[in-house]
Amino acid sequence: MQIPKGLEPMTPSTADALAAERSKSVFDVQEMNRFIVDDKMRTKIAKVEKVMAAEPEIFDVHNVYFMSRTEKMDHALKIGKRLIELMKAGAISADEISIADLVLDINGPFGLHRTMFIPTLENQGTAEQQERFLKPAQNYEILGCYAQTEIGHGSNVQGLETTCTFVPETDEFEVHMPNLRACKWWIGSLGVTATHAMVMAQLIVGGKSYGPNPVVVPIRSTADHMPLPGVTVGDLGPKFGFNTMDNGFLMLDRVRVPRSNLLQRYINVSREGRVTRPANVDPKVAYGTMVYVRTQIVSNMSQVLAKATTVAIRYTSMRRQFAGKADKPTERGAESPVLDYGMVQYRLIPLLAQNYAMFATSQAFSQHYTECMAELGRGNFGPLKELHATACGLKRWTSDAAIRGIDTCRHACGGHGFSQFSGLNEFYGNQYPNIIWEGDNYLLTQQTVRFLLKQIHALRAGKEVASNQTTQYLRRHLTAGRMAMVPPPQFVGRSIEALAQDPDAQLELLSFRAAAMASDLADQMEGGQTWNRSLVAMQRLCDAHSDYIVASYFRRHLSTLPAGSPLLPTLNKLASLLFLYVLEQHSSDLFRLPGRAAFSTAQVAEVERLLAEIIEDVREQAVPLVDAFGVSDMRLNSALARSDGKVYENYLQWAMEDPLNKDGSGPAIRKEWFKKYYEPVLHAADSKKLAKL
Repeated sequence: MQIPKGLEPMTPSTADALAAERSKSVFDVQEMNRFIVDDKMRTKIAKVEKVMAAEPEIFDVHNVYFMSRTEKMDHALKIGKRLIELMKAGAISADEISIADLVLDINGPFGLHRTMFIPTLENQGTAEQQERFLKPAQNYEILGCYAQTEIGHGSNVQGLETTCTFVPETDEFEVHMPNLRACKWWIGSLGVTATHAMVMAQLIVGGKSYGPNPVVVPIRSTADHMPLPGVTVGDLGPKFGFNTMDNGFLMLDRVRVPRSNLLQRYINVSREGRVTRPANVDPKVAYGTMVYVRTQIVSNMSQVLAKATTVAIRYTSMRRQFAGKADKPTERGAESPVLDYGMVQYRLIPLLAQNYAMFATSQAFSQHYTECMAELGRGNFGPLKELHATACGLKRWTSDAAIRGIDTCRHACGGHGFSQFSGLNEFYGNQYPNIIWEGDNYLLTQQTVRFLLKQIHALRAGKEVASNQTTQYLRRHLTAGRMAMVPPPQFVGRSIEALAQDPDAQLELLSFRAAAMASDLADQMEGGQTWNRSLVAMQRLCDAHSDYIVASYFRRHLSTLPAGSPLLPTLNKLASLLFLYVLEQHSSDLFRLPGRAAFSTAQVAEVERLLAEIIEDVREQAVPLVDAFGVSDMRLNSALARSDGKVYENYLQWAMEDPLNKDGSGPAIRKEWFKKYYEPVLHAADSKKLAKL
């Protein structure tokens, strides 16, 4: 099949429309890209894309939308194998393999080996264990996974039923799953790939339980890949998305491993069965891998949302529907760009502001994590609790924004958004697990709020609390842990327009909202309200806390620019837009602020008015702003958002490549179906006539 020749040119063409949008830019797109995207990430992405572009026969995922699950896994394994070869040849580094997964949206079967198995060995293994397990893992001589979730227990890690029992007679551990609930489930890289599993199991020594701890268990032979004795392992089958990953199940029937297979950097079991821990070790250090992965999720979500917003904003700026319906004038008879309609702007432009804030947050929080890990390495476990609470809150905030954002972008593309060629459908399914794994987002709020409540209780009891970004705002707004409003916060009595132009006042209001909600929840629970009855309020409190943390990180990042930077006017608009959007989305919180801080209906109406104005203003820079994300056509893998703007030409050409249409396969399939199905239906009457004869 080919596109018919001699067609009249489209006027205006989608390519011309995209070029016109780019011509509106009031800032240098490349300079914005250098500021908002982390230098290391940008450099790695460019390097990896160049390497992959040189081997399209391996890395082209153009046809992935036509593949079955088995074909997708086979293609992902081919890509993974080649990436490992390139790493060993020095063409890319080990951490750049994960960048390739991000670029291609192919989360292949080797993924959890890199993102969880290896980091757990790095963070919780002794030097001897790292020599024994980490080096072979880094060389891909063994392939690992992280087996924590069970079919009967996910979020409740303390409730895991897999046991790891010390057997002093043989100096071994016996790893066992006593019932079906203990079957490991949803474990990535387990279904067909892993030779070793990092199994989280209840450590039992001398009949006493020491809680969940990681132990390395060989599960398949490295010689022929067959399951080892006592091991039942397999793949879970097709899923809503993420189908290039072999999520699997695992049953262990009294499998014995050497005592040295228990990771013992933070807990030690001696030959005599004596259990010891290093001094001042926080038991939560065993969850260090989860904190690491949540940190990676926070970092990745900015890139994830950038792909979706790039597709939707580019496409809606080129797509035209109806003449004279939008407020902006067009050439006589010309239809308006879809992005000029207020409802489309309201859905997409706030996502841009969130996206820019997420890029800033990912850089700041990654630095925070690195500093905390350095402290842990020096034996200081003090910052771990605040890091864990912040990671939980930000994992929820960023993944919620990204996943809901992808769906919003998909919907904003109208009917064409439903096509796989939009690049948003399979992408949505592949990214959706981020709101569930490594802590369901609704449950993670409890971790963040538990930390907040503990700090308030300590302040009320007159105890010393560590100084960090959380306790600083609690102490600023609360007196001895209680809301007093003495002196009143600086935003009280000021107009919304003034607040929208004052970064310090914005942070003051967002932090005051979180402190007031935390104090109120503490009061309610001290008055007898149960934890279960408090869960809904905890969701709101966690969001309020994270709204402040994200806004603070965003403003902190903007403060690194010189005062006269040409980027600042647009970035300040985005930060103010995000502030107003948070207020508009959570207006009930504003009505309930204590005393003179409470908002009136007139103030909320003013928030809505100003938000609408700034959304219209930022819309003019929407295409340059998504261009600044630097998402390549390779990453987009979308017919609707090509950088050259040739949407409809590419869309039709892509459809013609469907096996049902493609020269060779298409006619053969249609001929077979005609004989088997269409002909008997179409000529049923003829068959009856012949039968009568």
